[in-house]
Amino acid sequence: KKQFTIKTDNDITALKVGATYKNDEKTFFRVASIGSQGDKGGAFTVERMNGAADPGKKLVKVSGEGPSAIVARTTMIDIYLQGGGFLPPIAFLFVVVVVLLINSLLIYRNKRQCRAAFIDQAEKALVAGDIKQFDELAAKEKGMLAHICRAMTYRLEHSTMDDIKHRVEVAAGKQIARLRIPVKTMNLIAVAAPLLGLLGTIVGMVIVFEAVAGTTGAAKASALAQGIRVKLFCTAAAMIVAIPALFCYFIFNQKLSVIIAECEIVAERFLHLIAMRKRNGTDKSAAEPAAKW
Repeated sequence: KKQFTIKTDNDITALKVGATYKNDEKTFFRVASIGSQGDKGGAFTVERMNGAADPGKKLVKVSGEGPSAIVARTTMIDIYLQGGGFLPPIAFLFVVVVVLLINSLLIYRNKRQCRAAFIDQAEKALVAGDIKQFDELAAKEKGMLAHICRAMTYRLEHSTMDDIKHRVEVAAGKQIARLRIPVKTMNLIAVAAPLLGLLGTIVGMVIVFEAVAGTTGAAKASALAQGIRVKLFCTAAAMIVAIPALFCYFIFNQKLSVIIAECEIVAERFLHLIAMRKRNGTDKSAAEPAAKW
């Protein structure tokens, strides 16, 4: 008495509730209700009368009023619902990839991590020996380079150049680790999604083989073909997720490497200017920076 919703493009104008149909596996179904019907198709609900198979692709009339044969229309949503319990996690991974893609487009930019205008203003302040202005510029700026600059000015008066360099290395390492989280997640999804899809297909195939164990002949071949087609969709969906994730990983990982290299060059230049100021003693009149790195 399990019920199934059938959607079709066939003319089902003559279909009446109570009509009996059977599929290729000799399972019989009774039309329980009709949602919509017309010469261009519609949707109706059937109730299984005996047997264990699903309606399948084609139903042939046994008794009652209706077309002699009805071919079911299978949509992507239908395949998704029939794909088993592994498709929802794969769909979730797809949503995660889209979110990571949007996030990566926003954060992996030079304007976000090492803005050229900030570099020019900060360098002019250091050349002029104005550490306070340099610190104020860094406090207002966002991104990895600004975080590194705040580490340079933290307790500057009481720090040696070795202390400053150590703080810069720690700050840079912390920011790089945070910026690598999205690309590492993309890499994980690119590896895990195909395995999840393959596992879903294998489990689905086992279920299909068990379901057709009691059938023979053409009915068995038809059931196998339909079941395999649906279950392979699990692997196909996983590849649809994994391939974009892999491309995004390589693209944004390269962009991050370029940003890191740019920040290293600029930070080295800033450290050199700070070292010159400390040797000349011109920074001792500067107020203790308020920014915390």
